Amino acid sequence: MKFTTLTGLFALLTTAIANPISSELTTNLAKRATEGIHLVNCGNNVYSVVVYCPNDGDCNHDPGAGNGCDHPNGGTFTWEGSQQNCKFDTGTTLTWNIESNAQSQPNFAQVGTGSNGFHNFNIFKDDKHTMFTDGNKNQCNSIYYALDVS
Repeated sequence: MKFTTLTGLFALLTTAIANPISSELTTNLAKRATEGIHLVNCGNNVYSVVVYCPNDGDCNHDPGAGNGCDHPNGGTFTWEGSQQNCKFDTGTTLTWNIESNAQSQPNFAQVGTGSNGFHNFNIFKDDKHTMFTDGNKNQCNSIYYALDVS
């Protein structure tokens, strides 16, 4: 019985060494290990919000007071193609620049950069997973996420 278990463990280790962790999985793990910022669209493009997450691994909920930055006109951001910014209630402004072809890139690919005056961020295309549902039952989906590179 022990020989079978050791043989199975050896096979598992051999497979892991022959097939290293994919960059997509590595990016997902890194994403969960730090603070993050998500660029989110809610509803069928009803509105956009920039969501600050002190712990990106626990970020699937409404951002709450001070952790969300809405479009200045209450509409949606066209996230790609030009430098843009959003000012949080705290006075901190996030500025970003995302490539115009970012949505044609694979999920989790780096597609831009950003800064909030304190930290610099790399921005990645997200998989559009639902982060939360707002009080009006709009599903809010993460379009891009930013990780601190400072």
